[in-house]
Amino acid sequence: MEFFLLRRMLLRSLLLVLALPSALLAQIGPAFSPNPFAFNAETLVMEGGGQVEPSAYRLERFGKLSFFTGVSPMGLGEHMSTILSPHVDLRIFGNRVSVNTHHFSQKDFNIALNIGFANVGTFVDYYPFHKPFRISPGYLFYNGNRFRADLHANPNAVFTINNIDWIADNADPVHGTGRLLLGGNGFLITAGYGRYVSRSEKRFSFPFEAGVAFIDTPKASLTLGGQICSSPGVNCQPASTFPGFSSALAAQLVTWNKDVAPYHIYPIVEGGVAYTFRIRR
Repeated sequence: MEFFLLRRMLLRSLLLVLALPSALLAQIGPAFSPNPFAFNAETLVMEGGGQVEPSAYRLERFGKLSFFTGVSPMGLGEHMSTILSPHVDLRIFGNRVSVNTHHFSQKDFNIALNIGFANVGTFVDYYPFHKPFRISPGYLFYNGNRFRADLHANPNAVFTINNIDWIADNADPVHGTGRLLLGGNGFLITAGYGRYVSRSEKRFSFPFEAGVAFIDTPKASLTLGGQICSSPGVNCQPASTFPGFSSALAAQLVTWNKDVAPYHIYPIVEGGVAYTFRIRR
């Protein structure tokens, strides 16, 4: 059901984008013929493997539509593409996935992990040669990617914050939530091989691309409650007031945020399968 809604959202977005003035589109493709959506026969191109497109096939702007399903570090997503010119396609994409884990043990803590990806953007796929190699600049309009971990200390837990060991109280164990935000809109640039919209009569293709997205600087946070003891069961106090703990946690967050800061240049590697069909003849 999520993918059905995603496809409907992408279709509406594509129709909105295609409402741009025809004068702008004319800058992308060749001059209009009497049929404003048709290209001349000279625009026939070659697919991979040196196969020339059948001369009987007439390439038309917006004449084909394709759906691509792929997996990348941006999540599991759906792309929708159409033809603007023999060398240029317009592609809109959306990713949405949420992964929840059951509690698992990591050192002295039980952890429940939730990973969420939700983003929407667009690419202009430019094929500079008569081959399926492409360069794709784009823009990420919405990005809500994030990680969340809920933690709960096991009995007799000892954990390290800012290179200092702390002892959790068994009666009121340390617990809390850690977050890593990977959000923010920004520019994208990828390069890849394989057409999202087939220029031949073949319906299936298997495009691949790799590149980067320029997002906001990632931000890590951690909040902890419960009680910390100076030794097991001795001198136990709330984590927020235990001597030195708040400053140690703040210093640790500074280190973690420095570690994740380079990922504002977010890697993209994506592969999947595309299906092309005609929408006009």
